[in-house]
Amino acid sequence: MQVTRYDFKEAVNAFFELPEETAREILPKHLQPMEHQHGLAILGVTAFDFTDSLVGPYHEIFMSVIVPPMVLPGRPFPVSAFYPLIIGTSTAAARDHAIERWHLPLYPNDIAVEFALGDGKIDVRAREGDTPILDFTVTEHGWENGEQLYQAFMVDAKGRYTVDVRHKGRLSEHEEQAGRLTFHEHPMCGDLVNSDIAPAPFREIWMRDGCQLFDELQKL
Repeated sequence: MQVTRYDFKEAVNAFFELPEETAREILPKHLQPMEHQHGLAILGVTAFDFTDSLVGPYHEIFMSVIVPPMVLPGRPFPVSAFYPLIIGTSTAAARDHAIERWHLPLYPNDIAVEFALGDGKIDVRAREGDTPILDFTVTEHGWENGEQLYQAFMVDAKGRYTVDVRHKGRLSEHEEQAGRLTFHEHPMCGDLVNSDIAPAPFREIWMRDGCQLFDELQKL
C-alpha cells in the first residue's frame, strides 16, 4: 500500500462544541455529525507546521466537522473521523497537491500561520495579509510518544472519497478546557464567525516533531 508522508514540527488540534443544527447544515446529506452532548456537534480546528512534504515545507489551517467513522472488520477504530470544511495553506503548490491528490476543499489564496510557543502553551495565529482569520491556543499536559488514527471523508464534483490518516510524534492530549478560539470576519471562516461555538475546546491535542501519513485514497 502506498503511503504519503508529511513531516511536521507542530500539529495543533482542538475540538469545540457547536450546535448540531449548524453542523447538519454544513455536512452533505450522506454524513451525520458526531454529537459530543445531546444537541451539540463537534468542530475541529487544526494547524500544521509542515517541514517536509512532496511539495516542500508549508503551513496549514484545517477546519472540519467530526462525523462517525466507517469501521471495517479487523481494522482499528479511528480517534475521530472528519469532513473537511475548508483548508488554508501558505503555498500554491500545497493547495494544488491537496486538491489533485486528496480532493480537499482549499481556500484559493496564500495565508500566513504563526506558531508562538509560550509557557506550557502554543498560540496559533492565521492571517491573510493584514486581515486576521482566526486565533487559537492549545495548552500542554505531559508528553509521550504517540500514534493516532484518523479518517477523512471528502466530496467533490467527481465523487465521494475516504482516506485513513495517521499522526505519529510526541503527544500531549487532555480535556482541561484551557485553550481558546477566536474567529474573525474572513471568507475562510464563513458563517462560523457568527455561530454559537464554544470558545474553549473540550479536547486539546498537540503533537510535535512527527509525521502525518496518508494511506491510499478510496472512492466510495
